[in-house]
Amino acid sequence: MAGQKRRLHLETVGADVNLDEMFGDDRKKKEKALSIFFVGYILTQIPTNMILSRTRPSIFFPCIMCMWAAVSAATGTVQSYQGMIALRFVLGFRELAKRISILYAAGQMSGAFGGLLGSAVMAGMARKAGLPAWRWLFIIEGVATFPIALEPNQEDNRSEATAWQGLCRAFTDPALYLIWFMQLGLNTTVSLVNFFPTIVATMGYPRTETLLLSAPPYVFAAVLGIANSWHSDKTKEPFWHVVWPQVFCSIGFIISAITMNNAARYTATFMMISVYGSSGCILSWVSTSLPRPPAKRAVAYAVVNAGSNMASIYASHFYPKTQGPRHWQANVANVAFSGACIVLTTILRIYLSWRNKQLNKAMAENVSEGSAERDDGGKAAKMAAK
Repeated sequence: MAGQKRRLHLETVGADVNLDEMFGDDRKKKEKALSIFFVGYILTQIPTNMILSRTRPSIFFPCIMCMWAAVSAATGTVQSYQGMIALRFVLGFRELAKRISILYAAGQMSGAFGGLLGSAVMAGMARKAGLPAWRWLFIIEGVATFPIALEPNQEDNRSEATAWQGLCRAFTDPALYLIWFMQLGLNTTVSLVNFFPTIVATMGYPRTETLLLSAPPYVFAAVLGIANSWHSDKTKEPFWHVVWPQVFCSIGFIISAITMNNAARYTATFMMISVYGSSGCILSWVSTSLPRPPAKRAVAYAVVNAGSNMASIYASHFYPKTQGPRHWQANVANVAFSGACIVLTTILRIYLSWRNKQLNKAMAENVSEGSAERDDGGKAAKMAAK
């Protein structure tokens, strides 16, 4: 949740406060400060998931969250561009405290409250104690995280396979790569949240109104994501629950690109951010398609999460101000990535259907050969363990 606020707030201050003291008018420096976060984030996803399977989560998570809080608060005191780059890179390492098991709805609600918090801080904290409002934004976020980090954590069960075995099994499963690139396509379109205040600002409202208008779409996305995932679980049908939000958000991107009518453009923001509705369903495919052993599942989650966040590095260049207010290049690219996600989802469905048929066939052979009671479980057990 804090990670979502960090991305929103960095763009908020970049879009609404003149940071000449650090960035000057150099847009490329701002984009680098935004994207460098994901370099540290991506580099440490897989090794830390492997370490986590062998350590106590009740110690691991509070320590990482406290370090995140310290780095976040320190961002509010940084005095140079080089210092900001260093802290953003380290912040990506600390971001690992928020695992993909946390509901995506929490991220959307953080976006909503981030806009509200941003508007309150920008309006009321400017030059308090001699600090500009954007510095207070980082300090408040960092300090507020400490109490949450120190709450008791419940222990997880240990994996029955080694971390290395889990790594090898995950990377030899074709389903991993399909889900990975599905999530990459989704995360490319989701990167619009990095520039959400900028997108809303194209409607011409003042800064405070822009931040307040940014909040409702996040609430809508949170409710939509929960409802879509719940219905997917209830019906045990993830395919269409991944596809329809991609189609719906694509319509929103098209509307944003072709019209300057404020009512239509604001409606389009709700449609665009509804892409989050697919996230829970895609990630649920990790646990159902690569369930055993737990070490394999842990690595798979890390690969999907880290690999898909590569999108945030290149997508941070999607919304230059020179292409506003329609940002048609970004909108066209987002429609293309949504289309790619739909194609990959279809391929995954076909592959899993084929694999299930092979497994059922192997189980039938086990029964006919009388191998169901053998210690090794026969052909079906070997296929399931892959």
